Formats: sequence, structure tokens, C-alpha cells
Amino acid sequence: MKPDDAPTSATSTPSTLPDDWQALHQAERLALQARRRSALGLADDADHPALALPTVGLALSGGGVRSATFALGLLRGLAQNRGQQHGQPNSERPDPADRSLVADGMLGRVDYLSTVSGGGYTGAMFGRLVQAFGLPQAQALLARSDSPVLQWLRRNGRYLSPAGSRDIGIAVVTYLRAWLAIHTEFMFACMLLGLLVIAPHLAQHSTQLLDPQGWERWFTPWWPVALSLWAATAPGLVAGYWAARDSHDPNARAVGPGWRDMVFVAAMAIAAWLLLRALRSGDTVNPVHDALDWATAALLALLSIVVGQLFVQARLALGREPHALAVARLRNQLTRWLKAATLVVVAIGGMGALDRASWWVLEELQSGNQWLWGGVGFGGLVVLVLRRLAQPLQQMAAEAGARARGWLPRLMDVGSLVGLLALVTAWLVVLQWFVFAPDTFSALREVPAWMRALLVGGLWLGWIVLTAGNAQMANTSSLHSFYRARLTRAYLAVGNPRRGLAGGPLPRGDGTRQATHDVTSVVDGDDSALDSYRPETRGGPIHLVGTCLNQTRDDQSGLYNADRKGTAVTATWRGLEIGPAEFVALQPGDDTGTLGRWIAVSGAAASPGAGSYTSRGLALLVYFLGVRLGHWVRAPRESVQLRWLSRLAWRFAPKPLMLASEASATFYGVERPWWYLSDGGHFENSGIYPLLKRETDFMVLADASCDGDYSFGDIENLVRKARIDFGAEIDFYTREEAQHLFSLAGSDLTVLSPEQMADNHSSRGVLLARVRYRERVGPRGPWRPEATLLVVKPNLHDALDVDLLAYARQHERFPHESTGDQSFDEAQWESYHRLGEDFGRALHDTWLAQLPGWRSPARHGLRVAARLRSAADDAAAGAKAEPLWRRAAKATAITTTIGVGASGTLLLSVWQVQEQLQRNRVDQQTEARALFTEVSKALQDFNGRCPKVAEHVVTQASLLFDLRGSPAMRPLERAGVERLAGRIADECRKDADPSADCVAASQRLRNDLCAVVQKPPTENTAFSYWHPGTSPDEQAVAARRIWLALTGRASQLASAAQGNLPVPPPPSAPQADSPQRASLGACRQGDERSTLYIEIYDEASREAASALRQAIQQEADVLVQVAPIDNAARNAELRQQRRPVPWPVPTFVLHDPASRECALALSRFIGEPWVTPTRIDGVWIRERRRSAVPRPGVIELWLPPVLVAGQSAEP
Repeated sequence: MKPDDAPTSATSTPSTLPDDWQALHQAERLALQARRRSALGLADDADHPALALPTVGLALSGGGVRSATFALGLLRGLAQNRGQQHGQPNSERPDPADRSLVADGMLGRVDYLSTVSGGGYTGAMFGRLVQAFGLPQAQALLARSDSPVLQWLRRNGRYLSPAGSRDIGIAVVTYLRAWLAIHTEFMFACMLLGLLVIAPHLAQHSTQLLDPQGWERWFTPWWPVALSLWAATAPGLVAGYWAARDSHDPNARAVGPGWRDMVFVAAMAIAAWLLLRALRSGDTVNPVHDALDWATAALLALLSIVVGQLFVQARLALGREPHALAVARLRNQLTRWLKAATLVVVAIGGMGALDRASWWVLEELQSGNQWLWGGVGFGGLVVLVLRRLAQPLQQMAAEAGARARGWLPRLMDVGSLVGLLALVTAWLVVLQWFVFAPDTFSALREVPAWMRALLVGGLWLGWIVLTAGNAQMANTSSLHSFYRARLTRAYLAVGNPRRGLAGGPLPRGDGTRQATHDVTSVVDGDDSALDSYRPETRGGPIHLVGTCLNQTRDDQSGLYNADRKGTAVTATWRGLEIGPAEFVALQPGDDTGTLGRWIAVSGAAASPGAGSYTSRGLALLVYFLGVRLGHWVRAPRESVQLRWLSRLAWRFAPKPLMLASEASATFYGVERPWWYLSDGGHFENSGIYPLLKRETDFMVLADASCDGDYSFGDIENLVRKARIDFGAEIDFYTREEAQHLFSLAGSDLTVLSPEQMADNHSSRGVLLARVRYRERVGPRGPWRPEATLLVVKPNLHDALDVDLLAYARQHERFPHESTGDQSFDEAQWESYHRLGEDFGRALHDTWLAQLPGWRSPARHGLRVAARLRSAADDAAAGAKAEPLWRRAAKATAITTTIGVGASGTLLLSVWQVQEQLQRNRVDQQTEARALFTEVSKALQDFNGRCPKVAEHVVTQASLLFDLRGSPAMRPLERAGVERLAGRIADECRKDADPSADCVAASQRLRNDLCAVVQKPPTENTAFSYWHPGTSPDEQAVAARRIWLALTGRASQLASAAQGNLPVPPPPSAPQADSPQRASLGACRQGDERSTLYIEIYDEASREAASALRQAIQQEADVLVQVAPIDNAARNAELRQQRRPVPWPVPTFVLHDPASRECALALSRFIGEPWVTPTRIDGVWIRERRRSAVPRPGVIELWLPPVLVAGQSAEP
């Protein structure tokens, strides 16, 4: 394309330009014509040979600060190369007809400036300089070594990664703010998911309709529901698919079922009927009691098969379309239904798994087990270590072979999914604790679970109503604003006249020079609106900013997931170019944004959407770490008519949809009202793509990507996309071919073959390529326009400056150090800048004029094209002599490999741990056997009529009986303990001898040993999934009291406080006079006394519990038999079971509802430290689970742990 082919009109504005690529093409041709006239100082109607020169494009590739610094040096070197005038070079006012485009520097020859990622930092800086001061002064400012612009950039080149305590503090709080915002949004998302997950548990907790005896084996109600749904749908869909068979005549219509099909359906129906009769006769079909068993599941499967077969046979018999077509459509439909049913079943089963896992974790935490907290701490340590090793791991991944690069993304996907499940489970644990735990906050202790869940739902609904419509929150919660501000003040601010970097006085009213020279200060004019950024109007190039529009899904089919996962979006003040051919002109009112925003988007490498690099694992990792630089932009046009539900959701609740898209890496490209844009390098990193689209005649590429082994991955990607999208072929010259075809006078630059780039000794090495555009038909037949591509890739040679080679000796990977390094020190910054400047100075007009396409249309005589470097070349290069500047280099990375020795050490450690565990188990069994032997010998002469048992034997016997059910006991010893307990129980039933000594001994032993032996299984936890601590009636009373308190009806509240139930719900204590009114005589159960078992959770409570036991024994010994105090937590440890969750207040658990009056009478004995003047939480009375066998007269008293000495007793 040549600018002299431009149309005659010169005024195209965003409001008048249509959405057509050809219209943009014509407008840019006109702009290039005007640009060259401005640079040459020509009138609108004047002619000049330079107007007919081929178009030149300069592309600055991505690569972070490395690319930006190298590109800055290249621009400075080009600006220093001033061409000669056609007339007198020293003329004060040369004739415009004698002026050339390179008179003020080689940058005057550049028509297009295409930038991606880090190259955009420098490109936007140059464009701002040109727009502010004009092209001649901009080149002068770049060329001068003492320029304030260079000083600013050198001083603030590391500003993206701040150094210094103040900057680090700003970066930390900015990151924490973004991280907190993301996890706050995730918390509210987990609220909704959690309420759905706990819904069946909440319903059972509030109504207790299901019988726990039949449902406990399923752990959660979700799993039987999932199995029932699958049994009722999947067998029928599978059987129906098999029944849809092809016919020998494809054109047949209304094909009826065969006799075999009818027999099969009849057999399945009979089997279902027989199974139903068998279940009904046994009275086993009771889903409320038994949940789902295998017989019921089989019945559902048989009925599903019958229905599926009948449905398919009826469809085929009654259909009017050809049988082959009907079968194909029916199979497709059945397959889609089976997929949907399977996904629903998996989702339901997954919710059950989350419900069960979160409840299990909560039980562990509530019971006080410390190992879980240790695991959390270890996980945090692992995260810190992995974060520290992130860069080495990335380097290993980059250097890994093709096989490793295949499994590393999958490993990241699995790891991120595990992390997501851990986060979801953690929030569900918090929700389960808030809703179901008996002792959360003191203000919520008497609030029923369903009201707590309602409170959570109200909070979620309020958050959604208030924030879901705030679409910009998806952007403000990311690091984009921080990144953009840093870029703007470090690079774009050099084009702000108020900064005074061009010299001269500051504009009036702009403060002190110190403030304007402070990069941390925000000065008006540092950034500019995109629609006013037009450097071509001041003689500069048209700046093309490359970004990537992410698209991982196709809304039309729901299956689209192309390898690219995105398309190129090029932004200019005229509009947005989308892909190879689409263009959307920017209109007044469109979301154009600022130049700083688009440059930041162009460099948004860390993003959940990463073009062809997008994966679910990477998206989750980046999302939850809070390192999100991508940006949502409102679509300038609505390209697809959405369905009504999707349209409403994007209109009224865009924020959660945006965040969900980022977390799940689900992007729809242009098919949504908001587009997700990220680093242009995610699509094409060189920046040449938009230049090929314009069929530019001569292109210079500054390829500063991280390519230490010179594998040319970005160039390979460019060659492939050029062929696919534009039909353009790119062929590289070999060194011999270039020397044969071109004289290339001078030794400043050498055209190398791609495989020679890594081993260059002589001089600055560049790559030269021929570009052949798409074939077209001309007057002389088919032909292909040609262009030239010159690639300037950082490489070292012997003639470089001594300080630069010294830096290369000390840094093995220079000039291809990691892009993750965004904080360059002075030596590093100067080395990259000087290397780029060295190349720029060598690219003078005389040398470039020898290449096709610089001064005349390109015509290449390339015969044999070079190939890009291969693995074989790498091996050959490794055998060559080391370059001069590498001979003193030392390795900077230490590679650690787990060899045979390390693996053996690991296996030995595992074996030692296993051996220690086995030894501990043997020791425990030995101690249990010795205890059993000793107790058996001491009690072999036990006589219930006149027992004579030492106190230490009673203690040993209590410990032995506590070991029942423990793995420390072998089966034979367990059976012996049961026989011993049975014999003691029989002896305890005998009447004592009338002698005083025997009566006293018998009475003492009945309260000790006999009570321990006869102790039934206890309700050892206040926290149970299937056995909640409060009944539905008690929850209803509590809810009524809360409602009356909220509505302010004091009189009714007082009435409710009197209690419609004998015992109020927690935390209400029995009324002050109720224990006095209740008589201890109620503890007498006929001729038998009631038995009270006192349970504690720690030894610190034993002293206070012993005092309580003595008080009860002294006053009610003839009415209540008080067993020895038992430590439930210690017993659980002895049995190697989970520690019980303590009741929050003293709680009586009744084995018999008739014991309620007795428990109420005993409650008056409970005082300090459980009931104090400052903490009167009351005493709860609960009935035992319905599935337990009632034991008349048995009462458990659970005493919560007391506060240790010195701690406050305040709640």
C-alpha cells in the first residue's frame, strides 16, 4: 500500500467513519499522505518524491520492561541517524522540495507504529512526545544523551515494580485491596452455593421428619436423591438408545416394534411388578424411614427401562419421517438427555460431597482436634514455598520438553481445582458453623438454624441488589488501575507539557517543578483520551495498539474452544479492529477510554483470560491470587441478539457474570455486551499482525521476547497466522542468499540465517524475510504483492561495549532474562537500552535503501528460504565453541534433582514412620492386656452381697471399661471385658447382706463400679448431623420469642417467656423458681433410684464437678445414684475416636422423657463456675435421640469446660 493512492477527502472522524474495514483503509491512506506532508512541510497541493515512497511499519514486540527498554534504545538510535537534505545541508531554511523524511532522524520514515505489551510502553511514550511537541522536537529529545526525557525514563524505568519502603507499601496495600475484593465476592458466591448445599440438612434439622436410623448410613440426603434420580432416568435412556435400531429399509416410515422388543418390555414390567409386591409385602417401601436401599433403586431402574423402551417404540411407530432420519434424531436426543441427567446427578452428588466434607471438617474443629490446624499451617507453608519457587518453576516449565509441556498445564488444572474445592469447603465450614453450631455468638445462641440461614440469605440478597449492577467493580477490584497508573506516570507522562521535560517554563498554575518531576505525583495531562491521541497529525506514525479479545466458548453451539481462544483487537482513535477483517468505528459516547488504559490492557499478561494460553487451572490460580490485569470493555456494538434471560442478566447483574467468567475461563468474545481484553501477546506477540493486515511494504520488527535459545516461537506463530488469516507467506533469507542478492555495503549489520543467531561473533545480526501477500488478479494475470520484513532481535557480538559484555558475562540469560523481572537496576536497564541503541544506530538510510521495499516496491529474488531453528540445530550449536563474551560466565541457577539416593531416603523415612506407628500400636495393646489381666484378678472374687473392692481397683476397672471399642484391645480381650462387665452387673443386682459394713460397702460400690458397668451409651456430642440438640417445637418457641422481641410486643414476649413448653430452648434457663417447685421426689422411679452420669471434657473441670456430685449425693443420695465423673474427651482419645463437641451450657440429656421433672429439680444444684451472677446462661434439658433404646431413670449431665484460673468469666 502506498500513500499516494489516497482519496481526495481529508476529514474522517469517528462519527463519520462507517463500520467497514475498507473505509478505515482509505482513511489511513489519507492520514499517511497528510503525515508525510506535515513532516516535509509541504502544502496540501504540493508534490514531492517522498510522497510516493513505500509504506514503512515499525513493530515493537511484547516482553515487559525488557522489551520497552530495548525498544527505547532502538528508537533513540534511529532518531540519531539523520539523513542528508537533497539541497544544501547547512541551509537555515531548506526548501521543502529538498527536504527528506529522514532529515531529523529515521523515525520520520515510519508510517505505522504497531506495539504489543511492553513495546507499547515505549511506543505510547514516543506518540505522546510527537503529539505534544511535533516529530522534529520529539526525535531531538530522544537523540540527545542529556535529554530530560531520557533522564526521566532512566530514573523511572523500574517504576512498574516499585523499590523503596513507600512504594512497596503502596503496592502491598493495593494488592491486598484487590485480593480482599475478589475473596469478598467469592464469599458471597459461596453463600448462595452453601445455602443450596445445606438445604436438605436444614430442612431435616428444622422438621426432623426423616428417621435418622434409616438415613444415617447415607451421611447426607443428597446422595440418595442423586442415586434415585440416576436410577429413574439413566437406565431408560440407555435402553431406549439400544431400542432405536436401524431398519433394512432406510426410507421406511412408522416402523413398529418387533416381537422381541415387546417380550423384553413385558419381562421388565413383570419383574418390576414382582419386586414391588415383594417390597410392599415386607413393608420395606418407606422412604421416610429407610431412605433409599438397593431394592428400591432396582425397582426405579426397572420402571425406567420400561418407560424408556415404550417411549422409543412409540416415537418410531408414530413418526412420519424416514426411519433412518428418525433413529438418528432420536439417538441424538437421547444422548443429550443422558448427558443432562448425568450432569445433574454429578452436581447433586458433588453437593452431597461438599455437605459431608464441610460438616466433617467442622466436627473436627468443634471437637478441638489440633491436627487440622496443623494441616492448615502446613498448607500455608507450602503456599509460601511455592510462591518463592514460582519463577524457578516457570523456568523449568519453559525449558521442559514437549511431553512435559503437555502434562504441566494438566497438573496446574488439577492443583487449581483442588485449591478451589478447598476454598469452597472452607467457606461452607463457616456457613455450617454459623447456621448449626449451638454456640456461635452469644446474641445468636437462641436463634434457630432456619432463622440464621434466612439471615445469611438476606445478606446475600442485599449484596446482590446493591452491587450486582456495578459492572465497573470487576475492573476496580483488579490490579489494572494500579498497573495503568504506574505505566502512565513512568512512560506516558513524558509527553505532558506540564511535566516540563522538554525544557522551558512550566505552564502557569501547575505547581512547583519539584512536584511535576515527582513520578509519584498525579499531574493533569499525564494521560490522554484515546479519541484525541493522533500523533500522525504532528508528523508521527499511526499508532496501532494490539490487544487480545478472549473467547473460549461459542454461544451458538456451546462447544467452541478453538486453539487460539481469542482474536486480535487493534485500537486506534478511529475505532477497534477485530480479527482479520472486522472494524467498529468509535462513535461519540462509546467507551473509548484513555491511551493509558489501552496500553495497560495491551500489557495485561497476568490475566485469567490469556488467549491461546488460557486454561481453567491458570485462570483459577490468577483469579484467587488476585493478580488480575485484564480489563472488561463495554462493546461498542451489539453483535448478537442474546436470549431474554441472558440479556436481562447482563443488563442488571453484569458484575457476577464477569467475575464468574474470569474464574471459570469462560469468555464469549464479541457475543456479549462486555468484552474481556488482555495482553496482545496472548494472540500475537510480535506486533507485525496489523501491519500484514495493511499490506505494509517494509516492516521492521524489534523482537525482544524472552527467547534465550532462539527458537523463534513468536515468529513461528506470526508465520502461521499470516498464512491462515491473510494468505501471506513469510520466507527468511539465509546468510549466503542475502550476501548473494544484496551488496549490503558496510559491516555494521549482518543478515544471518535463523539458526546462526545464537552464535553470532562478527557484528550485529538481523533476520531478513520476504513477505508475499495474498494472490490477486491484475492486468497481466495473477500476481502476489511482496514486502520486506527486517527482524532486529537482541543478540550479542564481539564488538559491543565493554560494560555491556561485562554484564553479559555476569548474567547468563542476558539479553533474554525473564519477563517476570519488572524491576531493572541501573546496569540491567542500561545494558538493554544500549543494546537497542547499538542496533538503531546501525539502521541508517543508506543500508536500508539496499533492501527491497524501502525506496521502491519490493521485488525479491529469493531462491532458497531458510528454516527456523530446530532441535537438531540446538544440539549442533551446543557442540560449537563458546562465544567470547560467554567464556567467563558462571551458571546462575542450581538444578536440584531427586535421584536414587533422595528417593531411597524418602522411602526409608516412610518406612520408619510406619514402623513407629506399628510399635505404638503394639505397646497400646500390651498395656491394655496388662490392665485387663490385673482387673480380672482383682475382681475374680467379687461378691455383690458384700463387696470388698479397693478404690484403685475401681479406678482401674473404670479405665478398662472405657477402653471398650478401642483399637488397643484385641477381639479376644474385648470379649473378656464384656463377660467381666456382665458378671459384675449380675452381682450388682443382688441385695446386700444386712450387716452395716456390707450395706455401706454395697451402697458405695453401686455409686461407683456398678454405675460404671451399667452405664449405657451416652449422647457424647452437642453437635450431630442427624440428631440436632433442639426439637422442632423448641425451635418454634424460640422463633416466636425472637419475632415478638423484634416487633416490640413486650406483653406477649413476657407470656412466651413463661414457657409454652416445660423447658425453654437455648439459651433460656429454667425459670428462677422452677427448680424450687420441682421436687426431688420425681427422681424416684418406682422402687429404683434415678442414675445421673456426670460428663466433663477436661480435667480442669473435675474439681468443680466433684463438688457438684458431692452436693447432690448429700441431699439426694436415696433418690439419685450419682456415677463417678467421666472425662468424655479422655475416653474418646483412649478409643482413638473424635473428641466430643462440648455443650455450650450445662445440659441434661434424658434417656426417658419421664425424667424431665427430676432433671429440673437437679438443675438447682448447678452453680459456679457454670452459672454466675455475670453469666447466667441457664441449663438446657434435652431428650436423647429417637433411635436410642430408652433407659428409665437414666440422666446424663454434660458440663462444659470451665475457664482456667485468671481468665474472665464474661461471655
